[in-house]
Amino acid sequence: MLFNIFPLSPANLLAVCLLLITVLWRRYAAKHASLVAYEKRDDVKGIPSTFPYVFPLLGNLPIMYLWNPKDFVLNPKNFFQSAHPVLVKILTQEFYVVQGPENVKALFKASSVCTSIPFVKFALGYAFGLPAKALSLYDKDDSGGGHVPHPGSTVEARNRIDYRGHQSIVQFLEGKKLLPFWNRFADDITRQLYNLYGRMGSDWEYRADLMKTIGDEVTVSTLNALCGPYLLKLNPTFLKDFWDFDRNLQTYLQGIPWFLAPRAYAARKRVLNAVKIWQQHARDHYDDSAMGADGDDPFWGSSFFRERHEMFLEMDGFDHAAIASLDFGAIWAVRNSIATVSWAIFEIYRDPELLASVRAEVDTCATRSADGRIQFDIDKLLRLPVLQAVYAETLRLRMHFYIIKMPDRVDMKIRDWIISRRKVTVTLTTAAHMDSKAWNTGLNNEHPVNEFWVGRFLTYYQSGSEPCNGQAYGSTPAFSTKEYEGSWIPYGGGPRQCPGRHFAKRQILLTTALIISLFDCEISEEGKSVQEDLTLKGFGGGISHPINPVPIYIKQRR
Repeated sequence: MLFNIFPLSPANLLAVCLLLITVLWRRYAAKHASLVAYEKRDDVKGIPSTFPYVFPLLGNLPIMYLWNPKDFVLNPKNFFQSAHPVLVKILTQEFYVVQGPENVKALFKASSVCTSIPFVKFALGYAFGLPAKALSLYDKDDSGGGHVPHPGSTVEARNRIDYRGHQSIVQFLEGKKLLPFWNRFADDITRQLYNLYGRMGSDWEYRADLMKTIGDEVTVSTLNALCGPYLLKLNPTFLKDFWDFDRNLQTYLQGIPWFLAPRAYAARKRVLNAVKIWQQHARDHYDDSAMGADGDDPFWGSSFFRERHEMFLEMDGFDHAAIASLDFGAIWAVRNSIATVSWAIFEIYRDPELLASVRAEVDTCATRSADGRIQFDIDKLLRLPVLQAVYAETLRLRMHFYIIKMPDRVDMKIRDWIISRRKVTVTLTTAAHMDSKAWNTGLNNEHPVNEFWVGRFLTYYQSGSEPCNGQAYGSTPAFSTKEYEGSWIPYGGGPRQCPGRHFAKRQILLTTALIISLFDCEISEEGKSVQEDLTLKGFGGGISHPINPVPIYIKQRR
């Protein structure tokens, strides 16, 4: 009947489309005006409002995200910039976005009621290739993340995969096992960097990429400390395969099928096979006589892997292949701290004034061992203000990660908002770390948030008492992240905050101190302006990579 009145001509079709778009736009504009008014109110409470969208079926589909993820999330009109929690609808999916320091602090405080099972399962299945039988155990685990299972849970204690798996990592990285692991790394990275020093002369030598030069040394030492020597000895290409896998992480997480990305999936197959070969060698050669006083051994490396191996074999659906997938996930997690070291070194060497400042600090806690090698007082090193500021600012500027939480059995309260159970919340480190309203940008905004500046984390004190403006003569800097609680969130927060944060800080600070003490380095002009890879492939997985290599000239420091 409609088309009898309005004949189906191109002009009429265009008119109908324009009318429809006008109606939808007016609807969107009204909702957006309501949202703006909602965000200006301080008394709002209850279930967060829905972020407005134009097309009902598409919802808030982020088309521009596909071309430039970082610009999309930092757009002031984007849902990641909302002052209050908002509900986002994309096709058939819904989630709440929580940003802003006070909201994020409240989210972390309330997240004890959350479960991480759906997201752990997703990552293990898509990225690390955990077989279906082992994955199904996550679906059956309704026992919760606490020491005492949820009332009514029927899961056997041995099959509490979420709780037991997480506790094994916490005990390793936050308990008494951390110190032996740390000592092995400190010894190995010192030896590794002195070997590099010995291979170098007093004349400048060209290296095609600073990040690879530094990253390879730190990766080798970390893997040796974590897994013992045999992972790399038995698998000579593991170092390259590890970083090939890392570069393709988003390929796996986006569910791109293997026939569209055969090289990416070949890299994953190689790293998983390498872990299987190493662990088979450990099973064949380990006996109790190999165990050291700290419980570690040369075959499994950390007792962490040997004990996890026994733990997972008790669980339904687990075999050696499944354990290799989970253990490679634990191994891969060190990539963030390794990448942070490379960026920190990059920032220090391209700023002579910062280099001189950090070297002056580091010299105060350095001594020489009997063989002439540098040794650091680690406790003192960890308190150096400018070095800590380099560490914190590197994480602020280069960390791009989605913190995802979901209340399990009860609703979650974030200040005056209610997030219903089984509803997902998303917090993005990039939005928090680039919030110019939350961060110190200098007296005249001369240090915008998209630039590296250690002064964000430093307060200068005159005569050790009153704070003074800037780096005045005779002033003493003090480092702190306390005033940025809810804004500086590279490790997440709440009960499931990254357990590796203690090792990561030590690793980054010690390695940085060693490198600037042992080497002089000049970054080429083209290398000084290198940019992060913030494409769809490089954004959202943690510490970013540079788009291009960073050419350098390097030599022994005398």
